[in-house]
Amino acid sequence: MRAVALIAGEGDALLLLSVLRSLLGFALACVALVAVNLAGGWLGDVLRLPQGTVHLAWDLGWVWIAGVLAAWLVAPLAPRALRMHVSVWAVLLLGVAIAATWQVGDWPRWFVAGIVLGVPLQAWLGAWLALRRRRSGQVRRRSRGSTR
Repeated sequence: MRAVALIAGEGDALLLLSVLRSLLGFALACVALVAVNLAGGWLGDVLRLPQGTVHLAWDLGWVWIAGVLAAWLVAPLAPRALRMHVSVWAVLLLGVAIAATWQVGDWPRWFVAGIVLGVPLQAWLGAWLALRRRRSGQVRRRSRGSTR
C-alpha cells in the first residue's frame, strides 16, 4: 500500500488499488472462462462424445458453467458496486458471444440462442452465489464478534 501511495499520491492510492482489483477480477474471469471451456472440451473428447447435437449440448453446458464461474470471480474482487461489475462483465461477454456466433454462423439456432441468451442468467447466478458467500461470511464474522 505504501508503494502505491508513493506512486499515485496519498489521495489516489485507494482509487488506484480499486481499479487494479477490478482489472484483476476481469482478468481472472477471462482466464477461468477459457480454462473451463477448454477443460470441458477435453473431457468431451476423453469421453468420446459423438459429434453433433450431443457434443454441442455438452459444450453449451460447459460454456454456462464457465460463465457462472467467471461472473462469480468478478463479483468478490469488486471493491464496490458488485452488481455493476458483474453487469459490465455480462455486457462484455454478451458482445463476445454475439460476435463469435455471428462470425461462425453455421451453428444450430438452439445453440446460438443458448450462448447469447444464457449470458444474463450466468451473470445473475454468478453474482447471486458471490453475494450469498459474502453475506454468509458477514454473518459468521458478526456471530464470532458477539460471543466475545
